[in-house]
Amino acid sequence: MAKIDDKIQEFKKHLVTKEQRIKAEEEAKLLGTAMQQLLPEIFEDKRAIPNCFLRGALFGMVRKGRRALVKDEPIFTMSQYEVAFSGEHLDQNDLEVWDTLIYLAKERKIDGELRITLYDLCQQMRLKYTNTSRDALIARIKRLKFGVVTIKLNKQEFFGSLINNGYIDRNGDGKLVVEYNKKLTPLFVDGDYTLISTDIRHLLGDNQLARWLYNFYESHKQPIPFAIDFIQQLCRSETETKDFKRKIKNSLELVKKAHLSVNGKSKWDYDISKNNYLMIYPKGKTKKQLDLFSKF
Repeated sequence: MAKIDDKIQEFKKHLVTKEQRIKAEEEAKLLGTAMQQLLPEIFEDKRAIPNCFLRGALFGMVRKGRRALVKDEPIFTMSQYEVAFSGEHLDQNDLEVWDTLIYLAKERKIDGELRITLYDLCQQMRLKYTNTSRDALIARIKRLKFGVVTIKLNKQEFFGSLINNGYIDRNGDGKLVVEYNKKLTPLFVDGDYTLISTDIRHLLGDNQLARWLYNFYESHKQPIPFAIDFIQQLCRSETETKDFKRKIKNSLELVKKAHLSVNGKSKWDYDISKNNYLMIYPKGKTKKQLDLFSKF
């Protein structure tokens, strides 16, 4: 009986060793592949962003002033994702820096490191090259580096920083080196990402809520009605409920105008019910959507 138990234990050990070897081989293959080859198609006017970044409070609202510093904070998000975060709270500006760096990895055929001047990065983000914008970019890049995110999806788990390392020389135009985290790229697998219009985002200006709403609903092909207080939790807004309803209306109007400015034939629209449910119509109001919304 003891010999049988020993053989079972030896077999289990063999399985664990084999699994570890396979994982090590997969990781080596991933790290040995150029960054640009690990990414989907990304365009100057359409940025590819994983849906788990768009459907919750990971890049949510942040009050002006000192940011909250958290450790292993559960992030409120859509049910298919489980997200936690440590670091300074991230916002839509931080997300824009990250997706711009990802775009540049694809566009410039980067292997593992991006070398760029802060002036060039400002140009890429349609920012004037001033001390204020330069310092803001540096702060955002540091938040992406020092923040640690954990994302669980489909029995897979990613944990780490949104970029690996950075180097900045503030002289002249400012030299910047960013080392990418290749282990993040599986978040793009199976098409679980959305192409976000940089033109629409630019037209939304500094309105963080409008940008979050645009990103969130762009990631849904067929939106369903959501309660406004649920949306408020998803975007991590600390505004009073009554005031948030006013802000969300103003922000939705901005999104509607931005859509129309970029596409003169846009029929993008929205409704808010008496019971405070929000419905978005990406391609205009249809009978099916109106019938669904009437129940709320």
